[in-house]
Amino acid sequence: MKVWRLARTLWAPDVDTILNGEGALRRGGRWSPAGMRAVLPFGVDHPAYRIVDLTVPDDSIAHLDVEPAAPDRQSLGAAALDRHLAIAVPSIVNPLERNVVINPLHRDFDQVEASNLRPFRLDPRLG
Repeated sequence: MKVWRLARTLWAPDVDTILNGEGALRRGGRWSPAGMRAVLPFGVDHPAYRIVDLTVPDDSIAHLDVEPAAPDRQSLGAAALDRHLAIAVPSIVNPLERNVVINPLHRDFDQVEASNLRPFRLDPRLG
């Protein structure tokens, strides 16, 4: 599966930093609690971003059918990320889409292929 990771340029000097899960470790996210490394989708609210293309093996992605606003979503996400390289979860923004969350500490993380790190600018008409 081809996915993309957006990160602010300030925190994204290279691919390894973009994929280390440090932000989720410190603050947690929708699908993982603070204290757990995870690579999460990132919203675009600032023009200074980088984007990297990622390829995650399809058979290493577990699909969770959980309501994005469920109160136990972090514990469900953490349990799934303990067992799987990546999870596909419902997008809270677009119910027709799924977000992929990657466990950078998983034993198969080296199967995630990263390429084409480049600047990213959101078209100002969308802001």
